[in-house]
Amino acid sequence: MKPAVSRTPDLPLGELFLRAAPFAEDARVRVVAEALDYLQQGFDAHYASGPASDDDILLGDNAYAGAVEIVAGLNEPALVAAAARMIQDGAGEISAGRRVSIEVWVPHLAALLEILTEEGAEHSEERILRAVRELSHP
Repeated sequence: MKPAVSRTPDLPLGELFLRAAPFAEDARVRVVAEALDYLQQGFDAHYASGPASDDDILLGDNAYAGAVEIVAGLNEPALVAAAARMIQDGAGEISAGRRVSIEVWVPHLAALLEILTEEGAEHSEERILRAVRELSHP
């Protein structure tokens, strides 16, 4: 049996988000980073290469539920909407037979960061891209 291969970016989304945030110690930033880790775990469980087992689906569902519960706990509809768009675009890539690249998720990560920082979308995207470069080439 071939080992499952992740179909999400090789970069840990939570760490990337914390690195990009101008104030990583902020509780809301840490909560979103934790939710991003769960989201990535859910995608990896559901969509690793090859057919997903019942256990994979259960693990993925639990991870998604954790992500949604965490973000919903912030009671900020804009964050939930941004996360939903991220999930939708990632699932679209998978259903088209492609791996989800970090480029697909950069705008969504930037939107999440912009909601928290209120710095503007362009500045948030610059922060995310800088964190991608740092994590890609340590």
